[in-house]
Amino acid sequence: MSDFPLPILFIMAVFFTMWLILRKYHQIEQRKRALPELNAYLYANNQTEPRCSACESTELNDVGLTHGKDERRIVSCAKCNTMLYRVVPPEREE
Repeated sequence: MSDFPLPILFIMAVFFTMWLILRKYHQIEQRKRALPELNAYLYANNQTEPRCSACESTELNDVGLTHGKDERRIVSCAKCNTMLYRVVPPEREE
């Protein structure tokens, strides 16, 4: 064990842990960006008003895609926390 000092093992463990955390974060972000838009979600679930497809709840939360003030929103169920659809604002012409 003297050939491979303890500090190097610690640094390797820290980097590996950070890599796992970043990988999980990236997977969640990919799932968010792959969500259907509102009209596609309603059509796919044969709904006229949005509600959770998992628990049928009408209580929904929305958060920004990248931060709280982002106009692109991710809507999820308030009860079961299932991500449902995304809202993308129309492009602004200036």
